[in-house]
Amino acid sequence: MNAANESALIQAGLQAGLFSNEQLARTKPIARARRLSLLEALSVEFSLPKTAFYLALAELRGMPFAHLSRWRPDEVLCNKLPATLLKRHPITVLRNPSNVAHLVTANPDDVTGIESVRRVLGMLPLALTEPEGLELLISRLAGKEALAESSNIDPVTLLDRIVREALLRQASDIHVEATREGARVRLRVDGKLEIIGAPLSKELGEGLISRVKVLSGMDISEIRAPQDGGLIYPVPDTEPIEMRVASSPVKFGERLTMRVMKSDPGRQTLDALGLPPAMTVRLRDALNHPHGIVLVTGPTGSGKSTTLYCALRELDADSLNILTAEDPIEQLIPGVSQMQINGKVGFATALRAFLRHDPDVILVGEIRDHDTADVALKAATTGHMVLSTLHTNSAPGAVTRLLDIGCERFMLGATLRGILAQRLVRMLCPHCRTESEATPRERQRLKADNDEFPVKLWRANGCPRCLGQGYKGRIGLYESLWIDEEISSAISNGASEQEIAALSKNYWQLADDAREKVLAGMTSLEEVENFL
Repeated sequence: MNAANESALIQAGLQAGLFSNEQLARTKPIARARRLSLLEALSVEFSLPKTAFYLALAELRGMPFAHLSRWRPDEVLCNKLPATLLKRHPITVLRNPSNVAHLVTANPDDVTGIESVRRVLGMLPLALTEPEGLELLISRLAGKEALAESSNIDPVTLLDRIVREALLRQASDIHVEATREGARVRLRVDGKLEIIGAPLSKELGEGLISRVKVLSGMDISEIRAPQDGGLIYPVPDTEPIEMRVASSPVKFGERLTMRVMKSDPGRQTLDALGLPPAMTVRLRDALNHPHGIVLVTGPTGSGKSTTLYCALRELDADSLNILTAEDPIEQLIPGVSQMQINGKVGFATALRAFLRHDPDVILVGEIRDHDTADVALKAATTGHMVLSTLHTNSAPGAVTRLLDIGCERFMLGATLRGILAQRLVRMLCPHCRTESEATPRERQRLKADNDEFPVKLWRANGCPRCLGQGYKGRIGLYESLWIDEEISSAISNGASEQEIAALSKNYWQLADDAREKVLAGMTSLEEVENFL
């Protein structure tokens, strides 16, 4: 497919600040050595999806960018375009969220094609989009055999594109879901699901799902029962990526979810998580204690496992015997013995086995039941440091949860060292965030009611670097409860959650951390609204 000139895209990226002149110069020999186009090399080197370049070009030319997941086709106008014209000049008609029709192209310099389409449809305004999604959209909409045959998109090529896009966007999950019309693909980026590209035809969607199932060792003939599998997908110029795959039948066919497993052991430390400095110090003190339990609580997807992995990296794996029981093993840590929980070996069984291996530190992926909790508590009383996660909404709530599953109060009081609660929120894009004065309501929410001092807030905007989202990356909000002798005694004597929190001399709540990070410009008030 013809698309915008590579030189125009690179210059647009340069002007948008996606990379510098020095970085561009350094990338040119890399492109030659790897036999890549300069645009492809820049995309790989700086983790830039092609969409970023097209957004930059649209911004430079003063054109709207058509997000294919948000703009809808005008099928009446599309059907007026001859297939022979579309084969030479891929252009379609989409309506933006305000219902205004635009000619949408990936090549704004295709003057001949644009004029030809305007002779048929009239002087519609022009919008830019990326070429791969446009190609899929035109092939699906055309319904004309001649045009359909010209499409070179097949399930193998499509999967390559999706995986590459997931890596460039640093997605944690890939979702492929059958719909009434065909199928859609979504990526979970920074905790939010985003539709990528145009909807797929039914045949291409089914082919994509079958391709993934074959690679994952799943039965492609079984479409009426859930299946689990996994694959290691080769990616040019980088390490192969491991993905955990699950399929399930849905109303209009099947859906797949692929979890991208990130095994780089050095990519995060406690200091990089966004913990308040005083909390980091207390956590390190707790980790260096010879025995006891440190818990990290929060809902699924709140980053609990990442925090525990960072905690393990703080420890000296050469001088300590560190054992973990996980479901699943999400990251590999050098020097640590990691066990995968399965149908034959549960958390409690793994813990009992670990105690026969002279451990210093034990990580239990999750305390789910009394049996696991009981073994963990006993391990903590016999000279072992135990790290684990728990599903509760607050740090003091961990005590109530453990009591609910049958733990003894005196055991909790004797073994608990510290409890963290956490959530993840999106970080504002530092390149396009805008500053403005807080409104009276916003000041109230932030407990900054003193009118003598102005309160400045940063807000989401959107630029090519963040793909128009206004946010890039995530940071944690943290709550901490550290167990001293007074709180330990209170737990043993039946104190409530509220009483435990009141006794804490430096109880730091999620709301406190949320306000701090909003006022520091790390995130927006909208992102933390539910925690205030």
